[in-house]
Amino acid sequence: MTGAESLGTSSSRPLKILAVHRYYWPDTPPYAAMLRRIVSAWHASGHQVEVLSSQPSYKAGVDNEHRPARDRVDGIAVRRLTLPNETARPLVRIVNALRLGAKVLWKAITRRYDVIMISTAPPVLGGVAAALAARLVGARFIYHCMDIHPEVGRVSGEFANPLVFRVLSKLDRWTCRQANPVVVLSQDMANTLRARPGGKQFSIRVLNNFSLPAERPIPAELPLDWPSGAFTVLFAGNIGRFQGLETVVEAMGSLQERDDIEFVMMGEGVAKAALQRRAAELGARIRFVGHQPVEVAKAAMQRADAGFVSLTADIYRYAYPSKTMTYLEQGCPLIVAVEPESELAYEVVTGGYGHTVPPGDSAALASLLERLANMPTGTLCMREKAETKARQAFSEEVVLAQWVALLLQQEERDKA
Repeated sequence: MTGAESLGTSSSRPLKILAVHRYYWPDTPPYAAMLRRIVSAWHASGHQVEVLSSQPSYKAGVDNEHRPARDRVDGIAVRRLTLPNETARPLVRIVNALRLGAKVLWKAITRRYDVIMISTAPPVLGGVAAALAARLVGARFIYHCMDIHPEVGRVSGEFANPLVFRVLSKLDRWTCRQANPVVVLSQDMANTLRARPGGKQFSIRVLNNFSLPAERPIPAELPLDWPSGAFTVLFAGNIGRFQGLETVVEAMGSLQERDDIEFVMMGEGVAKAALQRRAAELGARIRFVGHQPVEVAKAAMQRADAGFVSLTADIYRYAYPSKTMTYLEQGCPLIVAVEPESELAYEVVTGGYGHTVPPGDSAALASLLERLANMPTGTLCMREKAETKARQAFSEEVVLAQWVALLLQQEERDKA
């Protein structure tokens, strides 16, 4: 029985819901699979749910599966727009956001929903469109902020222009005022929103993600070369600008004489090629593995001595690395490179299921890896604690039950 199926049927009036996200299953970003579970839980609870998304197009240069424009997934109607890939194409990204936003408005006016929910893909503009649509038809608006924009965009450079940032900030503040509630992944993200002008009036709910769902059983054997006899650390996820993985390369470069320490970097992303070049220059003992299906990544997590989670400086205020839950589900202890004052670092230390180092500190990371490699059983005691944390706080059953309950709660504005 799936988490959605185990939730039963709500006794409240069935709601008509529109869930909007730029990508939806079988597209490959993590939220595409997570949203599928959320709306399936709502559907199983007796609500009428529709999804507005696009044709699979997240990854350029691959054979994305074409789906019907009027699709059905798990008995739920999915309307898919044909939007071109927007990677490194900012103008295309804006046009895509405007087209998706216009469709949200049209569907809201013609279909009259009780609830409209959108995530932060597309950032800012999608939220404005969904909030406006909800306001026009008197629907409840739920704003699921997987990242805090435009702040993340200022760090990345995408919204670095001061005028653009000011305009987008005003738009997103208006969107947050309409939301009932704004859903964020951590208390750090909630604090960032409350620090905005007027932010203390926002209705905010902290509701973190669950482990990334797997579509097939976890394989007994890995379809890739795995280190043997070494203390092995795994990074599995997007190799992008916010992960601070340069620290890993520098740390492993300083440990090139330690053949009992290996690092596996699994995934793709804009930073991968530069990291590979630098690792080769330093002789760093890092195995770069391409993107793998979720079930393969989970099998690797079961074998790793530790899973690596990192963010560049200050990003913890605007995002939460959702790969954390998947590591914990597989009983994989964590090495977390993030500020010690962050919620993530605090929970790892107090929960006893991992270690922390400051972000960007390659010397501290190298020292920790040497210490752990010198006591091979050092992370074994953390595995049970990791599994317990995942089961109690981040399981599908626990989190999806909270999403079902959220529909029954007309949130009061947070005056604190």
